[in-house]
Amino acid sequence: MIQPITLMGAGLCLGALALRYWIQPKDAPKKRSAERIRANTKILLAAVLAWMTVGYALQHLNRSLDGQHEQEESTVERAVHFIAKLL
Repeated sequence: MIQPITLMGAGLCLGALALRYWIQPKDAPKKRSAERIRANTKILLAAVLAWMTVGYALQHLNRSLDGQHEQEESTVERAVHFIAKLL
């Protein structure tokens, strides 16, 4: 379960990005190249992957500290861990 503070932080970041987008002049030339878009996409995907990896690791640590028996990893968790190992 995602903590409310995490959702608030994500909302704040997305709100700041949206505000920055809306404030920029409408007649400004677009300076986006395909390479820049690809690079930004890769960075965002890596950040989401790292966030998910840390989140799942903390969930397992929390269960271990509470003394609960270890659950089998879900399909999404296995996919995230596999991709993280490749990087």
